[in-house]
Amino acid sequence: MRAAVWNSEGSLDVIDRPAPEPKPGWVRLAVSSVGICGTDLHFFRGGFPSPAGLLPGHEVGGTVDVVGDGVELAAGTAVAVEPLSTCGSCPMCLNGDYNRCPKRMLFGVTGRGGMAESMTAPITSMHPLPSGLDGADGALVEPLAVCVRGTRLAGVGLGDRVVILGAGTIGLLSVLTARAAGATEVVITARHPHQREAALAFGADTVFGSADEAATAVGPLWADVVLETVGGRADTLRDSVALARPGGTIGMLGVFEADAAIPGLDFSTKELTMVGSNCYARAGMRTDFAVAVDLLARQPDAVRSIVTHRFGLDQVNEAFNAAADKSSKSIKVEIQPTAG
Repeated sequence: MRAAVWNSEGSLDVIDRPAPEPKPGWVRLAVSSVGICGTDLHFFRGGFPSPAGLLPGHEVGGTVDVVGDGVELAAGTAVAVEPLSTCGSCPMCLNGDYNRCPKRMLFGVTGRGGMAESMTAPITSMHPLPSGLDGADGALVEPLAVCVRGTRLAGVGLGDRVVILGAGTIGLLSVLTARAAGATEVVITARHPHQREAALAFGADTVFGSADEAATAVGPLWADVVLETVGGRADTLRDSVALARPGGTIGMLGVFEADAAIPGLDFSTKELTMVGSNCYARAGMRTDFAVAVDLLARQPDAVRSIVTHRFGLDQVNEAFNAAADKSSKSIKVEIQPTAG
């Protein structure tokens, strides 16, 4: 099979390697689509230590090819991959917070991912897709599940007014999850015109060009919840404190490359709550991934519209450049290893 692998220069090589065979309890997929995530771009830009030798790709959708012993899942089944492998027996796993498992492996980040023609993963990672969705759609479930968890942990509920900082993939999908949770008003910040257009199409009430513009417009008593989705080296935690009403909540979904400052005095005098959100897990009897599959099935055209660029596996470096360069009007860029 062909696979993309990080090299020591911060780009990717497409190489040939044997197709992996599924272990007992595991499944091999023919990979239909793999999304490029902001975390991938941190590696690409050098914000995170070099992942040389790693096969990336954690936003993965495909169809079942071969199953290992003990697995009952029909070949050809379209699935989304929940890219976590955990021990399943520690207190974190048993209480549903398996994303906190000390033995957790995140495919494509701390273990071999799916930016290849084939990928293996445990049956516990497989989420069969309902009728009307195909393997390529499966790659959209992972970022949507990130937003399901972040929205839930931030406590977005009926009647809430929500500010979302950032109109990349996670910010835009958070418009959908905030609405699904009951938010009555959702505003968002967007730096680029194509992001502004997408945010309005996703149902944002108002799009602001910056956090300062949003703060001036809505005032200090408006936002029940602020969802921070930018991360990197942005000053968005400071902006979040300024935007949240007294007693409000900040949900931190963005992945930061370094320590980020917050104005401690304002944070305490406003009696704010800040909650971090990482990946996806389970709340009660349902996983965040299962909820995300349902949301995708209810609004497939809206979620699909987030994909602005598609590339073949041989164009992987072009794809990463497009994802990193917003002048290309990119939002979600996908690699399609088995297309054509």
